[in-house]
Amino acid sequence: MHPFLRNLVIGIVGLIIAGALSALALLGQDSNLSVLAMLASALIATAIGLFLFVQGWIWSQRAAQHGYAGRSVAIALAGGLMIVMAAGALAGAVLLVLLFYLG
Repeated sequence: MHPFLRNLVIGIVGLIIAGALSALALLGQDSNLSVLAMLASALIATAIGLFLFVQGWIWSQRAAQHGYAGRSVAIALAGGLMIVMAAGALAGAVLLVLLFYLG
C-alpha cells in the first residue's frame, strides 16, 4: 500500500471513530459516559492529527529533496492543517478536564 494511501486510510478511520464517540456523547443519556466519550474522541483526534502532521513533515522533506517544490509545499500545508486540527481537539480535551474533573 502506498504511504499516502495508508495515511489517508488511517486518518479517515481515526476520525470516523472520533466522530462515533462524539455522537455517542451527544446522544447518550448518561452524563459520565458522555464526558468520557468526548474526552476519548478528543484524544483520538489529537493522536491522528499529530501522526498525520509528522507523516506530512517527512513526506514534504522527501519531496523537496527530489526537486518537487510545489508538491512539498502542498504536503506541508496539509500537515499544517492536521496540526491545527490536533490543537483544536487537544484544546477541547483540556476544557473537558477543567470543567468536569477539576471543577
